[in-house]
Order: sequence, then C-alpha cells, then structure tokens
Amino acid sequence: MKANPPLAWHPEPVSAPVDLNWWLTHRGSLTRLIQDRCEHFQVEPVFQALSTACIDELEIMHLRRQTRALIREVYLRCNETPVVFAHSIVRREHLRGAWRGLSRLGNQSLGTMLFTNPLIQRTPLAFRKLKPHHPLFERACRQLQIRPINLWARRSLFILLQQPILVTEVFLPAIRRL
Repeated sequence: MKANPPLAWHPEPVSAPVDLNWWLTHRGSLTRLIQDRCEHFQVEPVFQALSTACIDELEIMHLRRQTRALIREVYLRCNETPVVFAHSIVRREHLRGAWRGLSRLGNQSLGTMLFTNPLIQRTPLAFRKLKPHHPLFERACRQLQIRPINLWARRSLFILLQQPILVTEVFLPAIRRL
C-alpha cells in the first residue's frame, strides 16, 4: 500500500476526535453554526494582501510557486475567543471577475457571501491534521495562549463562474467547548 505524501489532504477526517468530527464534516455555513452557539460573534481580519500560496495550495489553485494571489486570513471569534482561523486564496486575475468584491469584505464574513449566492458551487471537503511545520498551523496559533500539538483543518473550493476560491478553516481548541 502506497503511503500518502506528506502534503496530502484526505477525503475523511479519519483520526479526528469525535467531538471535533461533527464540526469538521458539517457542510453548511460554519459562520452560521458558530453564530448560533455564541452571544457575540466577530470576524477579525488579521491579514489580507497579494502573497504567495502555501505549497499544498499550488496544485489545487493552478498556481506556480512564486505567483501572487490574494490571501485573506481572519479569526472567527465567539464571545471574544478565537474558535476558527480561516484562510482563503483567490487568483489575482479573478479579483476582476467573479471575486471582485472580496478585497472589500473587511470584518464581514466570507462564509455569508459564499452560502447566500445560489450560483456558487462547493467541491467536497478535504481534511488534514496540521502540525507545527505547516505555515497555517503557525499563523493559526498566533492568538492562542497555549500552543496545541496539532490542529485539524478542512478545505474546499467554492466556484463562481468557473473561478475558484480556496477556503481553509483551521479549528482551534476552543471550538470544542461550543
């Protein structure tokens, strides 16, 4: 049996804890799910710029290694506590097309936009346990007081007018208390 490459994302969250598995596999709006479970929900933008993609994003986004794309990163907070670190990437040329409003989202939820437009199609979820060497692990941990050993993440493409945006959601330890 051939081993999965180290950058692989998987179709199932095979070894995820049971209480986290429910969050990981929910196909609806994660933003809506969190909003329903907390008194005060907030989207906190922490990074938005033209930048290079993570190595494991290049193939799925059809990008070359040094090609710059719009990267947007936010924390989803429930009652002031970060529960999800969200990272999205869209090709630069698609900012003039299907995703032209993306750069003006500010502290508005991308999820709300993605789940209210009936023209947007979503690909199946892919899952990965992120370890400290992964750049998204490092960025997700910036606002955590205690650094975990690993973090579970999921990602999928949302496609509008044949133009994809890749959304990765990294689940922080506090999500398990919601």
